[in-house]
Amino acid sequence: MIENSTMTKALILKVLILLLIAFAIGILFVNDKMAYIQGLLLGGIFTILKIKLMESTFKRAMNKEPNAAKRYVQAHYMLRYLLSFIVLFVGIVTPTINSIAVILALLSLKAAAYWQGFLEPKTPLDGSVEFYEWEDDEEPSDF
Repeated sequence: MIENSTMTKALILKVLILLLIAFAIGILFVNDKMAYIQGLLLGGIFTILKIKLMESTFKRAMNKEPNAAKRYVQAHYMLRYLLSFIVLFVGIVTPTINSIAVILALLSLKAAAYWQGFLEPKTPLDGSVEFYEWEDDEEPSDF
């Protein structure tokens, strides 16, 4: 598996590539090019900030007790959805921002995550991969 910060950087890179593709295709078809660019920028910047917020949330949750970590992650999950709704609302209400571009930029995270999943090496089903058990050097195991 890829290291977390490397995975985050790879995910951000994929989001940026998808935003560039959306920019290149969309700029050919929209009438108000500046509104489209502003929509992609608003949604794209927020999407990248959302990725960094997820990374921070999971890193902090690792140092908490299981129940506290679960509540912490769930609270931040709801916070990210609330913030996404606010960005989407601003994109729809503001006439100088193309709402379709905001939606495309927000959905770029989902597409990038699927793209990232396709690049992960698959685990063979024939059992040819060995999994090692966790060994704690400080305390002997009871098993």
